[in-house]
Amino acid sequence: MEISLQLYSIHEETKKDFISSVRKVGQIGYQGVEFAGYGNLNSDEQKQLLKESGLYSVGTHCGLQVFTDSFEEELEYSHAIGSKYIICPYARLDTMDKIEYLAQVLNEASEKAAKFGIKVGYHNHDHEFEMIDGQYTLDILAQKTNDNVILELDVFWVAYAGVDPVEYIKKWGKRVELIHIKQIDQNKANVDIPDGIIDMKQIKEAAQYATYFVLEHEEYDKPVWDALVNDFSALNRIE
Repeated sequence: MEISLQLYSIHEETKKDFISSVRKVGQIGYQGVEFAGYGNLNSDEQKQLLKESGLYSVGTHCGLQVFTDSFEEELEYSHAIGSKYIICPYARLDTMDKIEYLAQVLNEASEKAAKFGIKVGYHNHDHEFEMIDGQYTLDILAQKTNDNVILELDVFWVAYAGVDPVEYIKKWGKRVELIHIKQIDQNKANVDIPDGIIDMKQIKEAAQYATYFVLEHEEYDKPVWDALVNDFSALNRIE
């Protein structure tokens, strides 16, 4: 499977040197990136950097305020660099009113994005597996959004919440177009891919409708680049 990297994984490195850090991602062998900020590059510069690095853009994470205040600008930038997805990475979903508001924002954004050949989606943490009226709040959000609003399922956070990520991927099937590959251990820590309890082969097999697999790594017990090489090698051994 082709593996992309969520650039938040190297946010300390990109703060120091965005361009060199992105180039290094390509040198390791990752095929794509998912942005979490653009390093103050305009779309032409970003497109050139991706080309030089042998990378494509899966998409980007944008705060909810971007969806409500500057979505047209984001669409133009994303389209210019070839992104396929614009993802809301976090929102509080602890009341039905908040869920309905987010669903409305994402539904409206999906209509605008479709004109650019782009889809929008939502990335989970663990709090979306709290219950309202006997349902996970993420389930309610998925029910209230149209099919062009996809789920970017972060398997670490699903497992952190005590839910089986393999079964949850199967539950939502075609809506799960992006997978955040992130490993967890028995102590709920984020660890290297070979060192955790999630069977990534089962994740790959369950995610039959996923268009991209995006590695995210936030906690390190070794140098960042060593961990990302280790992760990439482990994922490439999955048949």
